[in-house]
Amino acid sequence: MEAFCYYLLKSGLVLGLFFICYQFLLSRETFYTFNRSFLLLGLFTSVLFPLIYITNTITLPVQTINEATNNIILPNEQNNFIGNSPFNIALAIYGIGASLFLTKFLLQIYKLRKLIQNGNKKHIDSVSHIVTTDNVTPFSFFKAIVYNPSLHDKKELKSIISHEEVHAQQKHSYDVVFMEIFLALQWFNPFAWYYRIAIKQNLEFLADTDNTEIKLNKKDYQYILLKQAVGQQNLSIINPFFNSLIKKRIVMINQQKSKKVNAIKSLFILPMLALFLISFNTKEVYTTNEKNISDNTIEILIDKNTTDDQLVKIKNDLIKESFDFSYTTVRNKNSEIQNISIEINGGNKNKGEVSSRFNSASDNDTIDKIHIIIDTDKNSLFISHVDVAHNVTSAKKTSNSNNNNQQISISTSSSGEYDLKVSEETDKGFKFISGNDNKEPLFFVDGKKWESKEVSNLDPNKIASMNVIKGLSAQEQYGEDGKNGVVEITLKK
Repeated sequence: MEAFCYYLLKSGLVLGLFFICYQFLLSRETFYTFNRSFLLLGLFTSVLFPLIYITNTITLPVQTINEATNNIILPNEQNNFIGNSPFNIALAIYGIGASLFLTKFLLQIYKLRKLIQNGNKKHIDSVSHIVTTDNVTPFSFFKAIVYNPSLHDKKELKSIISHEEVHAQQKHSYDVVFMEIFLALQWFNPFAWYYRIAIKQNLEFLADTDNTEIKLNKKDYQYILLKQAVGQQNLSIINPFFNSLIKKRIVMINQQKSKKVNAIKSLFILPMLALFLISFNTKEVYTTNEKNISDNTIEILIDKNTTDDQLVKIKNDLIKESFDFSYTTVRNKNSEIQNISIEINGGNKNKGEVSSRFNSASDNDTIDKIHIIIDTDKNSLFISHVDVAHNVTSAKKTSNSNNNNQQISISTSSSGEYDLKVSEETDKGFKFISGNDNKEPLFFVDGKKWESKEVSNLDPNKIASMNVIKGLSAQEQYGEDGKNGVVEITLKK
């Protein structure tokens, strides 16, 4: 639902860019064939361009760590989603409008077909002349030219037919019909209405300056334009000879021919489209730093659209790797994940089992992406909340209202004892306790060594991620000073 709504808005914006470029740079130029191609290109581009994305690859930092975050109690049943989504309401209104305009379009097609079928048809060259007795304004529709000869003298009728033959031979009706369908789908977009006027104007200019009669006598042709016909057709999908653009048509007939080099101004649309892509159609793809990943790495990405079947498959796959994957989800009425609680434990018992809990609770209606990395060779576990807005990875912390002093289980040994404990005290910041004779670990904040007192006064809300390294891994990286474990903290930018 949301994706389709955004597509419609982006499509309308692209059409607006083409209209602005045409209106200010090309509308007063006399290369009408080029303008026709430009306007048609704008229609097709507005349909296809929003589907094109620039890929921005973000490398997630991967380290040999054992990390966990607080867990909160989730309800056993899904929340009831009260009220209708704004997107659903907007889509319903859009659907009603589009249906009305498409119905109007089909009725006009039916009316034209009936008028053409009831007329007296005769073929002249590749065009069908439909002679009718109805009080209609002369018009063309694809290969048919409809007119009432009794309403015009021979000279006037000859000029009219010459004009409409250009419409028929150059297939201008395709432009008009395609624009009408597009307008029905973009009826809410003011640019679409102005765009239709621009297309029909340009087709009239093209037919006025490219027929044989105006080349023989431009003055007489302009007099004919000034004569208004009675009983004009109020159909938007035809090319009537008489319309409300008479003044502009006469002005453009007498306009000095533009230099072809002026068409280069149309290239201004290219930086505008590039700006559109950068602003609205940049897709972020997450990858990991392969240098830090062993051959035995398992990577899992969970987002709002992950289904229950996919979660079951993840669970079954991890069982084969000696890991237990437990989860609880809360979904909205669209079956998207609003909240998920994850617990993973297991691994190689000889190297010390690992355990981690993670809860993803978003301020939005659905969760953000969750990245899980399990290294079965190094026996390490990494769960990260992907913060798209800041392009960083972080362990998201949440509070449990039932417990003001929560313990974060960083890692456990095979005996179940904590190698390192981290306690969060809501009023006094963080208190870190080592499981090895209560000796404090090393603390590094944004790569700089901090004292435990400084860390204790650190505002928890400023922490983006927290990595804990223990045992031999800590000593390998930090020497003897790391024997009690190392806590690496990254602050929010």
